[in-house]
Amino acid sequence: MDPTSTQALQQLRALLPIGLRHAQALLARCAGNPQQAAELYKSELLQVLVDKSGLPSEQAREQLLNAGYDLNRALHAIEEARFTLTQRILRKHHRDPGQALDLIAQAIETAEQLPRQYWLDFARLEQLAPAPRCFMILHEWLAYEGWEGFDSALHFHLPQAIAQFRLLQLDTLADTLEQADQRQQQVRAAHAEHECPIELAMRINQDPLFNRRQDHFNQQRPLLDECLYQWVERHIEQFPT
Repeated sequence: MDPTSTQALQQLRALLPIGLRHAQALLARCAGNPQQAAELYKSELLQVLVDKSGLPSEQAREQLLNAGYDLNRALHAIEEARFTLTQRILRKHHRDPGQALDLIAQAIETAEQLPRQYWLDFARLEQLAPAPRCFMILHEWLAYEGWEGFDSALHFHLPQAIAQFRLLQLDTLADTLEQADQRQQQVRAAHAEHECPIELAMRINQDPLFNRRQDHFNQQRPLLDECLYQWVERHIEQFPT
C-alpha cells in the first residue's frame, strides 16, 4: 500500500470506528478521499440502524452520533430506552428459558439486596412483591433440589415452595411433593428407632411409593422453567426495570 493510501486509511479510521477491510473498500469507492468515505459509511450505518430499530432517520442519526457511530452501542442504547432489564433478558434468552430465569433471579437478588448465606433467606423472600416472591422462592427451591437432591429438598422450605406451586396452579405437582413428604415421614417413623440417618435415607430412596412420587416430579421438572418464564411475562411490571 502506497503512503497516500495508508494515510487516507489512517484518517478514515481516526474519524470512525470501522474495520480495516470495510475502510479499504469505502476508500476505493471514494477515490481515496477519507471525508467522502466517512460520509458514505455514516449513510450505511444510518440505514442499518433504521432497518434494525424501526426509528425515523433523524432519531436514528442522533443515536448514532451519541454512540460515536458505533452501531452496537447505538442499538444497545435504543434497547435500554425501550425495554426494562427483565424484558431485555427475556428477549435475548427466549430460546433458553433456564438461562433467562437465572439472570432474572440475579437481577432481583441485586436490586433487592437479598441476603445470602449460600442459600437465600426465605424470610426475606416472603417480603417481596407477590410475583417476584413466587418466582424467587421457586427458583431457589428448584436450585436446591438440583444441587442436593429430591429427598433433601423436601426438608428445604417445602411449605413455601408448595404454596407457590399452587399459586401457579400446578396443583398436581404440589400434591406430589406433599405425598412424597408424607411418605418419607412414614418411613422415618417406622424405622427411626432401629436405623441411623444414613440407613434411613437409603431406605427412603429405595421405597417404591416414594420413588413413584420422585419420578412424577422428575417428569414435570422440565416444564417448570417454561411456567416460570410465562409467569414473569404475565407480571413483567413487578420485575426489575
